[in-house]
Amino acid sequence: MKVYLFDVSSGLYEGEDYVEPNEVNVDEGITDIAPPVNISGQLPIYDRSLGNWKLVTNDCMKKSEKCND
Repeated sequence: MKVYLFDVSSGLYEGEDYVEPNEVNVDEGITDIAPPVNISGQLPIYDRSLGNWKLVTNDCMKKSEKCND
């Protein structure tokens, strides 16, 4: 199945891959939820506490701040 990879520390989207369904593990940076289409100047971040993606501005990531929705 197609999965989406993210950095477990920052949540930053890292790409796509294919794995067996039993290998989907958000604690290892793998989800089957597709990230939103990013808009110029925004990055998809996976929020494990919400179990979903959000878009944050590039500036927010550069400052290493907790980004608001």
